[in-house]
Amino acid sequence: MEVIKSGDALEKQVLEDARTKASHILAEAERECDAIREEWRRRTEAEMRKMQQNRETRTEAIRSELAASLPLDFMRARLSYMQGALDSALQDFFSRLSATDLATIIGNLLKRMPPVFRGTTAVVFACGLAPNEARKIVEENVLGVTVQDVKEMAQGQTGDGRDVGLVLETTDGRIRFRGTLRELSSQLLEQYREELAEALLGRDV
Repeated sequence: MEVIKSGDALEKQVLEDARTKASHILAEAERECDAIREEWRRRTEAEMRKMQQNRETRTEAIRSELAASLPLDFMRARLSYMQGALDSALQDFFSRLSATDLATIIGNLLKRMPPVFRGTTAVVFACGLAPNEARKIVEENVLGVTVQDVKEMAQGQTGDGRDVGLVLETTDGRIRFRGTLRELSSQLLEQYREELAEALLGRDV
C-alpha cells in the first residue's frame, strides 16, 4: 500500500511541476506577445507619423507651387482679357466709320508710305473697298506712284478676316506697303496701349 501511495504522490508532483512549467511558459509567451504587440504599435505609429509628415510636406510644396503660379496665371489672364477688350473696342469703332471717314483714315495711312515708292508703278489690292474707291484714295493721297491696276482682295487674304484697307505693291513685287485698319490698330496699341486701356477699362487696369 505504501508503494502505491508513494507512486500517487510522485505522479501528483510531476503533474504539479508540469502545470507550473506550463504556467511559466504561458506567462513568458504572453509577455513576448505583449512585447511584440508593443513593438508593432510603436513601428506603426512611427510609420504613420512619417507618412503624415511626408503628406504635409508634399501638400505644402504643392500649395507653394500653386501660390507662386497664381500671380503669373492671373497676369496672363488679365493681359489676354485686356488685349481682347482693346481689339474688340477698336474693331467696333472701325465698323461704325462712315465711308468718308474710312477713306480719310486709309488715305492718311497711305501718306506715310516711304519715299522708295515714288516713281514706281504699283498694283493696288483693295480689301473691303470698291476698286474705283480704292483708286481714288490712292490718287488723292500718294504722290509719285502710277497705279497700273486695282484688284479686289478677300478680307482673309490680308491676314485678318476683319481687315479693311489697301495694299500697294510694285509691279516687280519688291516693295509692298499695307494701309489697313489692322495696321492702324497695331500702331495704336503699340503707341497708346495704356491710354486706350485706361479709357476703355478704367484706371484700375
